[in-house]
Amino acid sequence: MYLSAVKRTTLVSAVLVAVIDVVLLAVALSTYFGGAAPTATLWTRRGESVSVPTLAHHAAHKDSTSATPSPVAHIIYRPLRVVPPQTAVQQSIDQSLVQSSSQGAVSALEGTAFPAPAISSPFLAIGAADSSSASLYAMAFTQELLDIHFATSTRKQLLAWADYNNAPYSLGDVPASLATRLLGTSLTTGSSPVPSVPRWTELAKSRTSWNVSRLVVSVNPTWTQALSAGWESVDPLMGIYDVSGVLSIASPGHPPVVKSISFALTIGGASLHPGYGSVALDDWTVN
Repeated sequence: MYLSAVKRTTLVSAVLVAVIDVVLLAVALSTYFGGAAPTATLWTRRGESVSVPTLAHHAAHKDSTSATPSPVAHIIYRPLRVVPPQTAVQQSIDQSLVQSSSQGAVSALEGTAFPAPAISSPFLAIGAADSSSASLYAMAFTQELLDIHFATSTRKQLLAWADYNNAPYSLGDVPASLATRLLGTSLTTGSSPVPSVPRWTELAKSRTSWNVSRLVVSVNPTWTQALSAGWESVDPLMGIYDVSGVLSIASPGHPPVVKSISFALTIGGASLHPGYGSVALDDWTVN
C-alpha cells in the first residue's frame, strides 16, 4: 500500500492513463549522494563500518533483548528533488496522483506513530555499498527485514530500523511531515510481513526464527512504461522493484517450514542518509 484508501491499482491507472503500475528508474538518472552532518560509526551485516547522522536529543531505545540501539537524526540529510519538464503527459499524471492522495488517506497518516529511527544489533545499518545501488539495496533491505530471531529482537526495534531506512513519499499531495510515515504504515497495516504485537510475542516464546534466501529482484515493467511515456518522478532515485524469494521458518522441536514470498518494494532517496531508502512495501504474498 501507499496510503490507506489509495491502492496500488489506483496509482497504476494514474501513472499512465492506459496501463501503468508503479519499480526502479531503469534509465538511471544521476545517483545523488551527499549531505554533511555529524556522524557515528555503526556496523553493518557485512561487518563493514558505515557513518550515519547522529542527533543528541533523540533518546536511545532500550530493550533487554539486545544492546542499546543507536539513535539517528531527523531531517539532517535531504534527498535530491528535481523539477520535471511540465509536458502534457507530466501534468496529466501528476494531477491524477494528486487526486489519488485523498484527505482521508492523509488523515489516516496523521494518526500514525512509530518509534524514532534507530539501529540496533538485531537490525543493522545497510552498508554504504548496498545503499548506493538500487538492486543491491532492495536485496539488503529484504534480508535485514526478514532475517529475524524473534526471541532476541523486538517489533519496536524492527520498526525503528525501518524508520531509519525510510524514503519520503513524493507522489501526489502528501505533506512533508507525513511523507516519511508511509513505510511504517505499509509494514503495520493490511497484508505485511511484520507480525502483530501478540503474534511477535508468540513467535518469541516458541523461539521461532525466519531466514530469507534465493532472492530475485527485478524492475517492475510498468514502471519502465511510465518513464517511457515521458513521465518523471521528482525523486530521481524513485522506482519499484518486484521481489521474490524463499522464507524458511524454524523453531526448536518442529521441522522447518519453507514458503515462497513476493512483494513490491518502492524505493527512493533516503530521508536520513545518502543513497536509497524504502517508500513502501506493497502486495505482500506468502504461499
